[in-house]
Amino acid sequence: MASILRDWVVKSKLQLAVLSDDGKSIRLGDSSSINANEIVEVEGKDGKSCQYSLASIYLQILDPNQGLMPYRNACKKYNVNDPVKVLDKTIVVGFFLGPMVTASSNNTPSSAPPPPPPGEEHRKSNNSKHHHRRHHHESIRRDHHNREGSRKRSSSEGGGGSSKKKEKKMMTTEEMLDNLNVVADKRGEGGETKDGKKNMELAKALSADGFELTPEMIKESIAEIITLELPVGNSASILRPAPNRDFQRVLDLYTEIEKNSSSIRPNLLVAPKRAHLVGKRPVIVLPKAMTSPITMWNAHEFLASSRFIPRDVMIKSGVKKVDLKTVFQHKLDQRRGGGVLEFEIMDNPIAKLGHHNLQEWDRVVAVISLGASWQFTDWPKGYKAPVDLFEKAFGYYIGLEGDQQPPELSKWAVQKGFLSRDKRGLDSVCFANFWDGLEDRMITRKPELLPRKLD
Repeated sequence: MASILRDWVVKSKLQLAVLSDDGKSIRLGDSSSINANEIVEVEGKDGKSCQYSLASIYLQILDPNQGLMPYRNACKKYNVNDPVKVLDKTIVVGFFLGPMVTASSNNTPSSAPPPPPPGEEHRKSNNSKHHHRRHHHESIRRDHHNREGSRKRSSSEGGGGSSKKKEKKMMTTEEMLDNLNVVADKRGEGGETKDGKKNMELAKALSADGFELTPEMIKESIAEIITLELPVGNSASILRPAPNRDFQRVLDLYTEIEKNSSSIRPNLLVAPKRAHLVGKRPVIVLPKAMTSPITMWNAHEFLASSRFIPRDVMIKSGVKKVDLKTVFQHKLDQRRGGGVLEFEIMDNPIAKLGHHNLQEWDRVVAVISLGASWQFTDWPKGYKAPVDLFEKAFGYYIGLEGDQQPPELSKWAVQKGFLSRDKRGLDSVCFANFWDGLEDRMITRKPELLPRKLD
């Protein structure tokens, strides 16, 4: 299709072609028609290439001298969604109109000037030979008898050959670059001529003409920028997988974990190994030291509500230790079977559980460690040594950010969590890590204490 369009250009039939109102076809008379939506690749002399629809290319080469905004308006009128970019204009015009330069120098062009493109007057060709070569398609439309004489007359007649007032148009990138080349060339030529021609040419090249912006131009530019913007997307589009990417394996892993989690939970049909724990309340042991961030004073607020209140603040609030809550409910994660479980907190397990009643000590599911072994010196055998203790119960150390960790802590099988001194929004991180570790440990070591599954 590109060859057909190029053939029309070579045979000077391009101006006779008509683009349909819907922009879907280009027709030359009644005999020839091409699909205007077909994408063709155009390659320049330097090896660079670009791809555009035939409709976009047609509107561009119909008048290569038209400004950016008139061309974009024509594309919008004919529903063309891929207008030729400014940087690709030279490639497209050179590919389709390049042969016409040779034709214009060897053959007599058509005597009838073609009509202007939709909604835009044609621009006169520039005076220099370099500009005449770039705007060759415009020069073909002029009547002349001598080829070389035509170029000279076009230079001398300039702006006086037409009685119509030239419409102000925005300067194109090519025109601006040409003006910069003129400035560079003239400044390198040396001194001024007698007639001041050099200064006149410099003043013309440095003129502000063509840079004026009207409100209409600004609106059109903003509309063009908006059409080129790429939407960031919403949550649905971001989560949507990219082409050729399948997340089925993630779903399979999740299904497998769910299956294993549900199979771990005890069933009434299976007799528990430690029946004395069924229906009992799990115990969380706290440190009694005043240096611990979590004590009986603030443990209930933190473990039940994920809210850390310093110990001294609780004391100043007027709360008495005998009135502190020691029992709270915790909702287990659905991945671990769900349900609500009631926990008991204490910092004096010897007084509460006794020294010899090991069945009561089996209720201990977690120990918030201070990081010092003297915390367990008076505990019964099997719970006295940290190695044995943290084999039976979940160990967790809670410290404040920036505090030095106790040296003994590195030898024990305990997890660590840290509370910020001033960012209370981060309390939930330490809270979640504690309950994730404890729930996993109870499933594997103390399943009898979990809510009973009836199905």
